Amino acid sequence: MLAEPLAALAGAGATALIGAMATDVWQGARGGVVRLFGRGGEERASTIGAQLDEDAVLVGRTDPDAADEVRAELLPVWRRRLLLLLEEDPGSEGGLRELVAQVQGGLPAERQVWTQHNTARDHGTLFAVQGGSLHHHRTATGELPAPDDEDGPGRAR
Repeated sequence: MLAEPLAALAGAGATALIGAMATDVWQGARGGVVRLFGRGGEERASTIGAQLDEDAVLVGRTDPDAADEVRAELLPVWRRRLLLLLEEDPGSEGGLRELVAQVQGGLPAERQVWTQHNTARDHGTLFAVQGGSLHHHRTATGELPAPDDEDGPGRAR
């Protein structure tokens, strides 16, 4: 299993890649991903390129109001593929980080913002984070510990 930062990188890579589909930065994003996967051989690069092309056509042909739904369906697929790439070739991490930064910087403003919807039901508790880390702690009795303040841990009133 990959470390959390690498899993987050795969998620960021998938988000940038899917967000780039049907935009002006698509060809650069596509080329970067094909190069990363191409380290596994020319056949693999060709296969990934064909998959990217099919997905981009799907996004491009979809009504603009429904394109975000199609992107949301493609996101876990590409996240998984990028996770596998990072597992198989740890040396691809730097290239993926560079590609993510490049693609994110070139996306139109409306593609740089992602919305997250979370729902808790039936007395459930929901903890969500987008693009970061969340650390939640409970005491043995299930109560939340007191927050830290300038007097030290657990002394806030």
